[in-house]
Amino acid sequence: MIDAVLAVIENEEQRNELAVFYSCYRNRLFFIALSKLHNETEAEDAVQEVFSRIANKPESFFNVPQEKRVAYADVMVRNISIDMFNAKIEHPIEQLDEDEIDNTVISLENSFLNKISQNELLEFVDNLPTLQRNVLILHSLLGLNIDETAQRLNISLAAASKRFTLARKAIKKFVEERSKNDE
Repeated sequence: MIDAVLAVIENEEQRNELAVFYSCYRNRLFFIALSKLHNETEAEDAVQEVFSRIANKPESFFNVPQEKRVAYADVMVRNISIDMFNAKIEHPIEQLDEDEIDNTVISLENSFLNKISQNELLEFVDNLPTLQRNVLILHSLLGLNIDETAQRLNISLAAASKRFTLARKAIKKFVEERSKNDE
């Protein structure tokens, strides 16, 4: 997923520098997040959020002296983790009884998605062809529209649309196959 985050950065030198930084310090940031959240999936999300924020405003990160960037990222992941933890406490998720769920609102596809763990889906997305994965991440996870996604990846709008459609079809097929196996 870091490839898609890095694709947002237009400056190649900064993109390469951030890639090296990610490979050197992602585990450190993960353990800081894990110490606050006590949940591996949420800790991974916190680390991804750090790099998404850096990619969206690279000048904030690259204006920090190089020797202080690790501390800067440590503070970011700590604050993001604390915010995530507090959000869980302030707004606990209420469990609904089955009779409270309006079956007309929840599609069959969504119920299959609920059976698939986030890790399984993330692993599947990580294994998509790079071209499809990058478009999917930029468009769906980072919220760029398809035009912005095409521009960031230096591809045509038609190519971005086609790759996004192929990624969605692959995910749909994965969900259908996974649901058949669970039955």
